[in-house]
Amino acid sequence: MDKPKGSAMTKLLYTGIGLMAAGTVGILFAVVMELISGEPIYWLVMKLTAGLFGIGGPLVGVAIAKRGGKAK
Repeated sequence: MDKPKGSAMTKLLYTGIGLMAAGTVGILFAVVMELISGEPIYWLVMKLTAGLFGIGGPLVGVAIAKRGGKAK
C-alpha cells in the first residue's frame, strides 16, 4: 500500500510535540526543585512562563494535526 503524502510530516509533528512535552516535564521538575531549595521568585516566574509556552505548543500542534485530518 502507498503511504499518504503527509505521513512524514505527521511523524515530524508528533516528534516535535513529544519533545516540547518532555521539555515541559523538565521545567516542572526544575520548579519543584527550586521551591524546595528556596531560590528567588523571579527564577520561578521565568520557568513558569516557559512552561506555559511548553504546554501551549503541543496543544497548538495537536489542534493543527486534528484540523488537517478532517480537511482531507
